Parts: sequence; structure tokens; C-alpha cells
Amino acid sequence: MKKFGLLTIIAASLTVWGSAWGAFAINPDSGPIGVTVTITGEGFGKFVSARNNAVLFGKNKARGLVEQWENDRIVVRVPRKAVTGPVVVKSGTKTKTVGTFTVEVPTVKEVSPKEAAPGTTVQIIGRNFGPSMGMKDPLMPFGVSEVQINGVAAEVVQWRDTRIEVKVPSNATTGPLVVRVASMDPLPDGSCCAPVEYSTSAPVAFAVMTPITLEPTEGPVGSPVVISGRGFGQRKPGEDAVVFNGIPAPILQWTNTQIRVMFPLNGASGPVTLKRGNESRVVGEFRLTPHKVIGFNPDTAPVGALVTISGENFGVFYEGGPNQVLFGGVPGRVFQWSDRVIDVWVPISAKSGPLVVRRGAGTVKPDGTCCAERGFAAVEAGVFTLAVPTVTSISPGTAEIGSLISITGSGFGEFIKSDERTQDNLSREGHQNQFTQFGVNIARTAVLFPANKEFVKASHVAGYVESWTDTEIKVRVPQVAVPGTVLITRGSWDLLPDGNCCKDKEWIQTKAGNFTPTGLDKVTSDYLKNIRDLGSEQ
Repeated sequence: MKKFGLLTIIAASLTVWGSAWGAFAINPDSGPIGVTVTITGEGFGKFVSARNNAVLFGKNKARGLVEQWENDRIVVRVPRKAVTGPVVVKSGTKTKTVGTFTVEVPTVKEVSPKEAAPGTTVQIIGRNFGPSMGMKDPLMPFGVSEVQINGVAAEVVQWRDTRIEVKVPSNATTGPLVVRVASMDPLPDGSCCAPVEYSTSAPVAFAVMTPITLEPTEGPVGSPVVISGRGFGQRKPGEDAVVFNGIPAPILQWTNTQIRVMFPLNGASGPVTLKRGNESRVVGEFRLTPHKVIGFNPDTAPVGALVTISGENFGVFYEGGPNQVLFGGVPGRVFQWSDRVIDVWVPISAKSGPLVVRRGAGTVKPDGTCCAERGFAAVEAGVFTLAVPTVTSISPGTAEIGSLISITGSGFGEFIKSDERTQDNLSREGHQNQFTQFGVNIARTAVLFPANKEFVKASHVAGYVESWTDTEIKVRVPQVAVPGTVLITRGSWDLLPDGNCCKDKEWIQTKAGNFTPTGLDKVTSDYLKNIRDLGSEQ
């Protein structure tokens, strides 16, 4: 369409029609239906009525909708039934040819992209789309041009005569894409407005892709990433893959609706591409965010202490990685792992040295699974010092059963209340009066007194802890304590050689010193009888 083309000058002889007719011009002189055309000249006279005054297009004399009529200027819409040919102005019984108009049809030259998911913006390049799509007015039946994808109207983002941008509708399916330019025609009597009709472009094939989501879209190395959608089918080893900026990722799971992969070792930020045989599709972007340690507390602690590490981008705890915290090179058991905080127990074999947070990842095998090679992204948090419990005194050295005694020193750490049973049958054994060896299961932190084996079936018994700090423990003497060496114990674990949890719990023992309880005569025969009776119950 020549939107601002050369004016078609029609030399007309002067004729008496109320006033003299002058030279005429039509602008534009070509375009699609519905386009606004301005006719200039002289002697058009006054507008009397829609029936009396008209502009007719082509040999079939299709009547256009007149929007403005003045003596020297007429504005009119090109009607749906217009064909290329002369344009005639009619006023009453008199007519005058004022030029010619070429009717164009909307033509699509290019659609980019040719396939897209719902919500994607698509650009349509061509001509004769009209200067605008029109205006929706609930009070007036104006025609509005549109783009349809397999019969579903798309949301228009921008409309120009040679370029249209639309968003793929959520309910669209694969099929033809067409541009439909709306008419704005008068009724037979010349008034507004006839039902809307369309001039439609030739259809262009367009594929609506299945919507696919990527979650998460950022994270540290080794992060599990999930691609959700439908129609993934059954994975073909060695052919189907997920690629992060050119680096294939180990596939952890592949179903028809979900794919789960590990962000690969040596991966980088960039597009994530789903490959199925010879077909590829970018399903999103992933940003690598290396983990960072801000600090940890405490920086000095004994075995079994809980150390809290704060930072950023620790990601999701993923044992398959694995994710680890090393104490002097020895991995500890993770209690809690979140994106900004890690809580980890100091392992039984911990050493003083660098505290390192590391995330594991791997490279893909030829069949697409994990892992041809494993490695880590490691960040050093600082120096951790393993505290060794040291006792300076136990006071008093002799006291009655039930009395409160104090043990002073350093490196006792915090009191851990949990006892995490390592044998389900322990309580049952106790109720069956079976002897329990020291070390099978005791509290994570405890003060143990030698026990009278005739009273209880255990080598030691724990005293009730009133308070526990790093430098002082206050504990009550249990009823069945006997003279001997008091022990301070702390329990913890080591991980298995493959990095998974865990070996059996172990304890370190620190001798607090010798202690002699008094008042054993207060343990009455009735108490002894009750102990035996309880122990004999099944």
C-alpha cells in the first residue's frame, strides 16, 4: 500500500453543480478494505444525507462509509466489496469520477518465530495490514482487525501497516496463522454500520509449542533442576539430552511430564536446551550462582557440637552431589541445609583445620546418566579449631547421693539433649533386665557415674545435668552410683566412605576424676526389690 504515494491527479473540466468542480486528489490511492481515504478538490457541495451523498468504489459501485463531507474535502472508508477501479462522488442525481483506487489484500511475508509456546511474542512482517487494528467501542459496531492462530484470536501488542506483534494465546493450537483486516461499511441507506466482514491473508503454517517450565532458574553447581511439561516421551539414551550453555547435564529422571537433571560440573550460565533426537528447543535460562560463606559459629568446639554456617547460594541439599562440610578434611553430618544457613555436627574424627563448604556435581556418561566424573566446587569458610575437653577439678570429691557436684575445665561445648537411639531394641532389653554394655547407646552429651551392676544392668549411669557450659558442668549424683572414675562423654558420627550418612555413633570420653558417693544405705530393700521386679517383667 502506498500510504503516502503520489497523488492521483484527475484533470476535470469545470462543470456547473451548484459550484464549479476543481482538480481532485485521492490519498492514499491504494490500500486494504477499511482504510480511511481522503478526497480533496472543489465543489463537493453540502452534505444533505447518507442517501443523497455517497462515494462509490469500483465498477460494482460499492458504497463507502462517509466520515466527513465538506465542499473541498471528503473522508471515506474503503468498503468490503470494493474492487480496483474508479472512485465516484455522488451528490443527489449528479456524479463525478474523482480518481482511481487500487484495493490491496493483506499479505504476510514472514512470521518470526514460526513456532512458539503460549505467551511468546510473535512478529508478523508483510504489507496492507492497515495503519491500526481499529478501536473496540461497545457503543459502536466498528470492525477491529485481528490475527488468528488456528481460529483463536491473539492479543495484539503492536499494529502497523507492515508489521504486527502478537502474543500466542494460551488456548491456541498448531495450525494456520492469518491476518484479518476488518471492514467498516455503511448500511444500504448509507448510514452506519453494516455487520463486520474481513479481508484475510493467505494462511501461514504456525506451530504452537507445548509450554515448558524450568525450576529453579538459578543456583550453585550440582543443583537439581526440573523441567516440567508434557510429551517428553521415553528417553533415548545417547540421543535425548538437556544442555546448559553447551554442557550436557547428567539426567537423574525422565518421564513424559518431567525431566530432572543435575547442573553439570564445569557448567556455566546461559540457555538451557532440551534435545530430543534431531530436534532442539530452548526451555529457559539458568544463572550459575557460586556459593559464598559469610561466617560460622562457633569456630572452636568439641566433637558432637552443632556448627552454624551462614552465607549465600548454598542451594538445595542434594546428597547425590554430594554436599559436604569438611572439618580439617573430615566430612560432618549435615543437620540442616538451606540456601543461606547450614547446620552441621562436628564428626567424631574431626580435626583442626580449614572448614570447607563444598557442593558436588558430575559430568554426563555416554548414555546421558550420572556420572562419568565427579568433582566439587569448594569454598573455604575459615579455620576451625577442635576443642578437646579438659577437666581441672571435680568438687566435691565425696558427696551424698542426689547432691549437686561441679566439674570445671574447658572445651566441654554445649549440652546436646538428644540421645538418637542407635538400636531399636535397647529399651526392650532394659525392660527384660538384660545387661547393656557402655557405648551401645547413651545420650550425645552426658556425665557418667560407675553403676552398681546388681542394681541396674549397665556399667555406668548418667547423672541429671542441671547446667552445662563450655567451662563448667553441674550434675546430680544418681542413686545407684558407686565409687570410681566419673566420665564426660560426647557422641557424634562419621560419614560412610561414599559420603552418605552414617557410621554408627561413637563417643569420646574424658576422665573427670574419682568420686565417692555416700548414703548408699538410703537405697532401701524395697527399692532393690522394685528394681528386680521391674526387670523381670516381659
